[in-house]
Amino acid sequence: MPFLTMQSERIYYHQSGESGGAGRTVVLLHGSGGTGRKWAAQMEGIGGHRIIAPDLPGHGQSEGQALGSVAEYREFVSDFVRTLGLKRFVIGGHSLGGAIALDFALTSHDILDGMILVGSGGRLRVKPEIIEILAGGEHPVGGLEYNYAFSVSRDVLDKAAREMMGVPASVYLADFQACDRFDVLDRLERIRVPTLVICGKDDRMTPVKFSEYLSGHIPNAKLALIPDAGHMVMIEQPLVVNGHIAAFLDALHG
Repeated sequence: MPFLTMQSERIYYHQSGESGGAGRTVVLLHGSGGTGRKWAAQMEGIGGHRIIAPDLPGHGQSEGQALGSVAEYREFVSDFVRTLGLKRFVIGGHSLGGAIALDFALTSHDILDGMILVGSGGRLRVKPEIIEILAGGEHPVGGLEYNYAFSVSRDVLDKAAREMMGVPASVYLADFQACDRFDVLDRLERIRVPTLVICGKDDRMTPVKFSEYLSGHIPNAKLALIPDAGHMVMIEQPLVVNGHIAAFLDALHG
């Protein structure tokens, strides 16, 4: 997978599909502490479109530091798509990535064909005790079960714990602080791009009511609620999520 250089830092991105084809170009943004690999099932399972999923600064194989606000991440995405030479595309994101996508849609809607929001919200408050744990250099692994459906297995939780422990607490801290400061609830009705909102019915991190609010206040938004899935819905139910995304992309005009 390729790297590109932005402001003297190497940024890694995952990619599937061909540029210049008949399909859409889709830029997918991961959530707090994640990498573009969180979208592996979508990159492997959605054909006919070019999908690009960067590792945000300080995450995965990208150099730099995790950023402290959604606005800073949005500026990174602006520079990223400009460096890639993307003229028009669909933006999507999970959790923090969805917040970045929302902020992007509010500032750069003229280059967007659509938006996909997965397990996200117009405001993303974080419990103070989680911030406190991370500020102390520890990882809140005890709360990982809240990222998944109620039926999550111990094997899944153990793997998630290992992945979390492999990421510096400072990265999660910066990301969660960015989430905690984010609030665009009073600006959602300004968004003018077709939007698909996806949420797992068992999501306890960004509950269904968050996605219902998004779909109810963003003009031209459609809501897809996915059974037997929690906050990591695109990983838990990839075939169902892929079906909704593919149908959304195929229905876009222009």
